[in-house]
Amino acid sequence: MAEVDKKAQVQEFFGANASAYTTSTVHASGPSLERLVSEVAPKGHELVLDIATGTGHNALSFAPHVHQVVGLDLTAPMLAEACHLASTRAITNVRFFQGDSEHLPFRNGSFDVVTCRVAPHHFPDVASAIREMARVCRPGGCVAIVDNVTPEDQEACAYINAWEILRDPSHHWAYPLSEWHQFFAQ
Repeated sequence: MAEVDKKAQVQEFFGANASAYTTSTVHASGPSLERLVSEVAPKGHELVLDIATGTGHNALSFAPHVHQVVGLDLTAPMLAEACHLASTRAITNVRFFQGDSEHLPFRNGSFDVVTCRVAPHHFPDVASAIREMARVCRPGGCVAIVDNVTPEDQEACAYINAWEILRDPSHHWAYPLSEWHQFFAQ
């Protein structure tokens, strides 16, 4: 399937289901939410970029611990939910923008921390997204990602991804840990 088609699928699926992600237990309060903030260990001065922010749960979890957060997502209805959630919680140091993880609209070294939580398996080109995250992160900054991983066994990996695509057509590919290491090494 072409990249444009996969991104259109993502927008269609998440646009139609945006309100469900506002209250989704996995997305709104899953253990990776706290762990990501804990692992990054912000000091309070950071400018954070949250890629594929969805309804903003990850961005909003960082907000009390940093100077400012920018949440970026491909899907406008998800961003509308994120803005509403931030307003409801009276969080004022978060801004949300529509954009593509593989073509970030920011200058090199613009952010202290770049995060992405439970989303890269929807990206048609994860390697490009990782390069873009590294590009916009300042030298010495932090790129922190949480996503699904698959076993190293190629057949098991292919089987899991085929099942995920049947379950959710916007799914692109979940990678084994060795491939994540390669993305970062590049």
